[in-house]
Amino acid sequence: MISPYKFKSNEWSQERYDENKLLNSNGEYDPVGLFGRYKTNDAEMQVNAVKPHLTQTRNAIDVGCRWGSFGMALHKIGFQHVHMIEMREYHFKGISYNVDLSRASVYNFAAMNKSGHVTRGGKTVTNTTTGDVPSYAIDDLKVDDVDFIKIDVDGPDRLVLEGCLGTISRCMPVIYIEYGEEQKSWEEKYGKGQLKESKDLWGVLEATYTEISGPENNIILLPVYK
Repeated sequence: MISPYKFKSNEWSQERYDENKLLNSNGEYDPVGLFGRYKTNDAEMQVNAVKPHLTQTRNAIDVGCRWGSFGMALHKIGFQHVHMIEMREYHFKGISYNVDLSRASVYNFAAMNKSGHVTRGGKTVTNTTTGDVPSYAIDDLKVDDVDFIKIDVDGPDRLVLEGCLGTISRCMPVIYIEYGEEQKSWEEKYGKGQLKESKDLWGVLEATYTEISGPENNIILLPVYK
């Protein structure tokens, strides 16, 4: 059993929530990422692109949650609970500022296609077979009634998707996944070098899903049969 992270406090603010004002772990609001830092921008535009395709808003899974922008936005459109995965504990203080943890569970591991350990270099995985960062498949969480999965891990997104296949088969959620240069270059350097088109990322679902374009370099996968 994978246990959620135990936060010492939850200092989220209804006022910041209403204003989409996210803080980083230093308690700073930095929506443009000054001095090369990670942005604390909201995810409202991205979630609004997904919202018309949702039929229910029970459980969501947010892989690569960073400061919790997606979790906040998913709560706003009615999701009852968001399961958030982030391998860098560095972000967790920021999550405690931004997300109502009574409606979220946060997990500190690297999402992969199997359990084990990986090596991390900055914001992405650099070795998928050994290291000091624990890894699990999303299927290991055994979450039911999943209506939405978001995957943004700056590289091995294909492997994360493979680790969701049981959950996807069982729940048929809408899926929001990044496909761009980070994924292509990661596959060439650390993976199999197979990402020539978007279907190389998600083609394992081709029989039951179809693709539409999402904001920026993201795609939305919609179940054909539900």
